[in-house]
Amino acid sequence: MLLMKKEGAKGSVVFIHPAGSSGEIWRDDAQYFSRRYNTMTMDLPGRGATGGEGSTDAFEYARFVKGAMDLAGFSTAVAVGSSMGGAVAQALALDYPQAVSGLVLLGTGAKLPCAPIIFETIMTDYAKFLDMAGEMAYGPKAERAVIARHREIAARIRPEVANCDFTACSSFDSRERLNEIKAPTLVMCGEADYMMPAKFSAYLAENIKNSRLVTLPDVGHHLMAEARDEFRSHVTDFLKEIF
Repeated sequence: MLLMKKEGAKGSVVFIHPAGSSGEIWRDDAQYFSRRYNTMTMDLPGRGATGGEGSTDAFEYARFVKGAMDLAGFSTAVAVGSSMGGAVAQALALDYPQAVSGLVLLGTGAKLPCAPIIFETIMTDYAKFLDMAGEMAYGPKAERAVIARHREIAARIRPEVANCDFTACSSFDSRERLNEIKAPTLVMCGEADYMMPAKFSAYLAENIKNSRLVTLPDVGHHLMAEARDEFRSHVTDFLKEIF
């Protein structure tokens, strides 16, 4: 867990990583936003400093995030989640609404369908899966160094944990409960996201009452890495509205 607490902080922000990844993917952003806010990013169960086994349930991951918030002394926070992390953030807002002052949902949806080839490749040829996921997660203009860093972080995750994560994605369904989310919500997506097409983000924005949608042209799935300046700018404006 990377925890940065600031004297006189405006509020707290928790970053939740995508499937087959770790808190490392958020390190730079957590440090960036720590100039004004308390920030935290963590390894979900099954990886990194947390260890143990992964989960096939986004709501179980949300319980872990809530426990980490309690340990950090965060009574409430804006939850920023990418892909599976966005599902976990939704689960956090649904099960612990008092703990969520806002949501930032990136490249995610009320459902996160996963193609069968993802599971087949994870368990039979993990190196091939890493290459495939790296290419699919980014738009046509993404820098190769950004894609390489994504692969490097993902390569540290055990295949069985990645398999759990994508199972958590495929089993997640918040469609009947989106009206329960009261926290202000920023939904962001890339127009060139082939893993979670923009229609999934549009559905969230249409069904979460206090929400707005930002779509970035020529940007893929992991928009926070591919379009970092735009991501940070929109989130900065959103956080100023919350705190």
